[in-house]
Amino acid sequence: MDGIKVLHTGDLHLGMSFAGSKLPAEVGRVRRQELWETFDRIIDTAKAEKVNLLLIAGDLFEYKYCTVSDIKRINDRFARIPETKVCIAPGNHDPALSDSLYNTCRWEQNVHIFRKSRVSALRIEEYNTTVWGLGWDKDCIADPLLESFRAKDDGINILMAHCDVVPGGSVSNYLPVYHEQLAGSGVHYAALGHIHKGGEIKQGGKKVGVYCGSPEPLDFGEVGTHGVYIGTVGRNNCGVNFLPVAKREFVTERITADPTGDTATILKSMEERIKKYGQANLFRFSLEGGTDPGVELDTAYLERTIEAFHIEIKNNTFTGYDLDAIIEEGQRSIMGAFAARLLEQLDGESDPERRAVLERALYIGLDALNGRKVMGR
Repeated sequence: MDGIKVLHTGDLHLGMSFAGSKLPAEVGRVRRQELWETFDRIIDTAKAEKVNLLLIAGDLFEYKYCTVSDIKRINDRFARIPETKVCIAPGNHDPALSDSLYNTCRWEQNVHIFRKSRVSALRIEEYNTTVWGLGWDKDCIADPLLESFRAKDDGINILMAHCDVVPGGSVSNYLPVYHEQLAGSGVHYAALGHIHKGGEIKQGGKKVGVYCGSPEPLDFGEVGTHGVYIGTVGRNNCGVNFLPVAKREFVTERITADPTGDTATILKSMEERIKKYGQANLFRFSLEGGTDPGVELDTAYLERTIEAFHIEIKNNTFTGYDLDAIIEEGQRSIMGAFAARLLEQLDGESDPERRAVLERALYIGLDALNGRKVMGR
């Protein structure tokens, strides 16, 4: 056989509570169920594509929240693909501790779990393939456990780990793996988990590993398209490519507010962005730019007016003060006197850092004197 067909995923976080996500409770409950829907799509894809190996590179579920019933639900999915070998390398969110559901539940016969934090081999003769893997069996792994590893099999070699790929000599509490270790490991495909944004890892221009990323994004720190990697791994080729599977995306966009506070222009800009990405997604809009003194943007109104699955609006605008007009008031107002004094200090200050502090003080002071919410600027 020239190659073996694999589907590489991980970081599903089934059972995640979303309590700390800062999303509304109802949105969190929906997203919790949608993680399961995405898991179903992954299993259906593995079956439809007749995948030989399903590689799950850690954080399949949440150790703190997943239940025995959840494991039964996961096992029911694995039972749908009996011809596919499922390999799991536990991560830092689902470590194979003594009381872990990895150790206390019965798993389907087609499932192999790398339960120990040392590299072990699973030989699959019919595909002339060896899967090398290690899993988390403790809460913290700071040692570079792959430092001396090199694949010894003459067939196809695949490595699985939930790890933090870092430059040589770097420190990490999330199973550090050095770039040069991967490059010299002798494997034909390194199926990695932990970094939710996903992507290829290269050393000297050569691909040495792939982070699958979270197939369903979990918060606004995970923007962009999410999915899995699928394709054929051989000794002389690696045709594994990205396949989108996520139901929704997190989208962050900046919008320049109208100086007069006209909400119609803001709404139009948001509607254009939502049309571009689709109403099914989760949006975070940042309103930026200067507005006239006295303008207060009603973000609650904007959130209620626009339609999408979820919308957040952050008001990061600042007051665009006419300093010349304020200074003309001179000593006739507290604001004018304050601005004149700060500008005088700025004129006499040559140190860049000190000037930056004075500029921030000027605008923060003007906001306070104008009765506006004081922004950090």
